[in-house]
Amino acid sequence: MKRTIILCFLLTIALKNYGQSTYLIAQDTRLANDLPADFKRKVSFDFKWRSVVGVPGSGNFSGMLTLAPWEDNSGNKNHQLNFNDGGVFYRSGSHLATQWESWQKLVMEDPSGNVSIGTTNPQGYKLAVAGNMIAESIKVKLQATWPDYVFHDEYNLPSLKNVEAFIKLNKHLPEIPSEKEIRKDGQDLGEMNSKLLKKVEELTLYLINQQKEIEILKDKVVKLERR
Repeated sequence: MKRTIILCFLLTIALKNYGQSTYLIAQDTRLANDLPADFKRKVSFDFKWRSVVGVPGSGNFSGMLTLAPWEDNSGNKNHQLNFNDGGVFYRSGSHLATQWESWQKLVMEDPSGNVSIGTTNPQGYKLAVAGNMIAESIKVKLQATWPDYVFHDEYNLPSLKNVEAFIKLNKHLPEIPSEKEIRKDGQDLGEMNSKLLKKVEELTLYLINQQKEIEILKDKVVKLERR
C-alpha cells in the first residue's frame, strides 16, 4: 500500500497533457488537521504546520498529500503522506474514525542501497538500526567452516594448562574477542556463535577425558580396597 501511494503521488505530479505539465497547487491549510471523513474522492496537497498535524520529523512546516479514493468507508481508508525535513511519514484513517491512525515513517534506501532505521549513517552496512530489534527468527548463513572439526581425530586440543596461562595473561578465552574489542568493533553474531560452539565442543572433550581419568582412578581405588 505504501508503495502504491508513493507511485500515485509521482504519477500525479508527472502528468503530461499535450506536452504541458499538470501541477498540484499546494493549499495553505497550515492550521487545519481535518478528519478522514472530511476528504471524499479527491487528491489534495497542502502546506501544513508540522505540529498541527502531529507528525514526527523536524522543521516547522511540511507538505502533505492526501488520497481519498472514495466517499465513505465502503471504499476502505483514506491515506496521507507528510514530507518534512525529518523524512517522509504515512498515516491512514477510516471515514468512520474520529481521528487518524498513528504516523509511521517510510524507510527507504540511500543511493548506495543501504537502509538506516533510527540513524542517518549506515556506516557501510546494508541495514543499520539505532536501537533495539525484535524478531521471531533470525537465520545467519555462514561461509566459514562450522567448528565440528574439533571432534576430528587430527584436531590438536589445547592443554588446559595452556588455556589457563592464556586466561591469566589476557583475561579472556583464546580466540574469543576481549571486552575492549567488542566495545570498539561490536560483534558478528554468526562468527561469535561459531567461536562459542567451538569452545563448547572443546569443553565437552575436556569433560570426556576427565571422566575417563576419573574412571581409571575409581578402578585403582577399588583394587586397593580389595587388597
